[in-house]
Amino acid sequence: MAGLHTGTPYLLPSKRAGQMEYNCTGKTLASTEVFSPNQTRGATCALPRYLRLHFPMMSQRSRCALQLALLLAWSLPAQAMLSSSSFRAETEDAEESLARVFLVAGQSNAEGAHTHASEIDQFPPFVGAGLPQSDAFLWYELNGPSGYSSNGWIPMQPATQTKIFGPELTFARKVAGETDSRVIIIKSASGGTNLAVDWEPGNPTGQQMYDRTLTLMQTALADLTSHGIAWKLEGVIWQQGENDMLNSQHVSEYEWRLTALIDRLRSDLDEPELKWFVGETSFKCIWGLDYWDHMPILKNAQLAVSAADPLVWFVPSSHLAFKVTSQGPHYHFGTEGMLQLGEEHADAYLASTGVDVSHQSTQFPGELPAEAGDTVRVFVLAGQRSMEGEGAHVSEISDHPGFSGLDEIQESVFYRYQLGGGVHVSTDWAPLGPANYLESFGPELSFGQAAARMLDDPVAVIKIADSAAFLVDWLPQHPRSNRPIYNDAVRFIRRGLADLTAAGFNPVLEGVIWLPAEHDAWWPPYRNQYAPNLTALVSNMRADLGLPQLKWFVAELRDDLIWGQEELDDLDTRIESVAATDPLLWYISSDSLSPSPPTPTLGTLGTLELGRLMARAYGVTIP
Repeated sequence: MAGLHTGTPYLLPSKRAGQMEYNCTGKTLASTEVFSPNQTRGATCALPRYLRLHFPMMSQRSRCALQLALLLAWSLPAQAMLSSSSFRAETEDAEESLARVFLVAGQSNAEGAHTHASEIDQFPPFVGAGLPQSDAFLWYELNGPSGYSSNGWIPMQPATQTKIFGPELTFARKVAGETDSRVIIIKSASGGTNLAVDWEPGNPTGQQMYDRTLTLMQTALADLTSHGIAWKLEGVIWQQGENDMLNSQHVSEYEWRLTALIDRLRSDLDEPELKWFVGETSFKCIWGLDYWDHMPILKNAQLAVSAADPLVWFVPSSHLAFKVTSQGPHYHFGTEGMLQLGEEHADAYLASTGVDVSHQSTQFPGELPAEAGDTVRVFVLAGQRSMEGEGAHVSEISDHPGFSGLDEIQESVFYRYQLGGGVHVSTDWAPLGPANYLESFGPELSFGQAAARMLDDPVAVIKIADSAAFLVDWLPQHPRSNRPIYNDAVRFIRRGLADLTAAGFNPVLEGVIWLPAEHDAWWPPYRNQYAPNLTALVSNMRADLGLPQLKWFVAELRDDLIWGQEELDDLDTRIESVAATDPLLWYISSDSLSPSPPTPTLGTLGTLELGRLMARAYGVTIP
């Protein structure tokens, strides 16, 4: 069976120079590979050197005794990767006992540019993800010919030289947790590389990434086999495309080049059924602004490759967090987005093996919060990044006593949602609560609670968000729209209203609460056209929903967001000009919100406050 490799157990301890040395790969340990007691169980390879350095006055006999004690406490679970029978398959049917091997490859977002290990614990869903993992191992070569390497297997962790990381960190953590299998990652990535030159097999120019990667794969896999590790090559996590998008010829050739790369690697590794997981090049990157016309070409090429090959999966990424500086959206996911990206790749892989990774929808625990014939007041909350909820974490809600309980479901409020531009969509009405989506939330939680307290009738919230979109993406048939949202949004609203009607209720659409896109504030061509485009969106939706008197409430983005005060002030002025000419559109100032953290979004507290602010703005309009 291709990809299934077994061997005899490898006994790590070996005598050398009269003392016991432990080497994960059979290579001599470099002088810098010193064990730290702060590392987790997998990091015991340099334990004897650690004892000699830190206990120089201890006798050799005492050091050996302490070494054995520490190995029993720390090392055995991790060394099981290399020596225990759990990594031997007695028969080919015992595939669950195999170590699962993956290649992570691509350019800077595979490498992990603009990630920082020191930031990981700032993001509640990923606390501890930067610690070495005892059930996952890594061998990496990064940054091309002039780069750096792990020089063999290390416990899964950020790169030891630079403390950056790619999708492998959370990918390995999630796959190992869901499957109870050891996960082994071989990683080869280099920033700025393209498919047309650098990843072209046999090409003597460029960074020769294909040849380097193939050699690394063959070396690492042979090393596993030589040590008796039973393993199976499971897939390739591919995160690349930005640099091909810079060249009109290269981006037009991307589909066939990627197909050729996949076929060639499968052939050279003798793995004809090797799975590939192709990560979307995020629409939030600055290439997506400078080369907006090339973005859909690249995405369609990635989608076409996955559609033509049943063993290739397209992994969406534009809904994930993305690095933003004072100069606007950068080229890279950054720390939070990269942690999320790894889990997205893990979900795609797990789903390919039959594991159910679907988000569970909540249901009303008892009777619906309305009776047949009741009027239900429906609100649409729509917008981009801050409406979606980036940077607002469900686990932090309890840190703010004034909003206690919003991390639980609100049985008295109906809720349905379409998030990430359609990546996560609810199928029916459910009680309002966190959507189990990236462990984040938007202003809908506090808005729904405040609106329900304000009104005698039952309340329903429809949320539609795409954090990578521009306002032009919300306009029907706009020539510059690359992420068309409008038609799906109108259908989703109609379906929600129709479902309430079918259930015996009388739904009344009370208004649309709109939160602008930070991208529109930063990008001058779209900021300059924001007023006429917003007017077009409002008028189109009123007409298509058959509600010429439909109220609109447009909230201001905070001026202290990292996008730039002047740009945000300019956007606010343009929104106010629309409100001045439309008696059914209200502008909501955000001046009363708590100061924002130095991020592109409002954070947990600001998002909670914004929801209540939106509800109060609506309350003022009630007769």
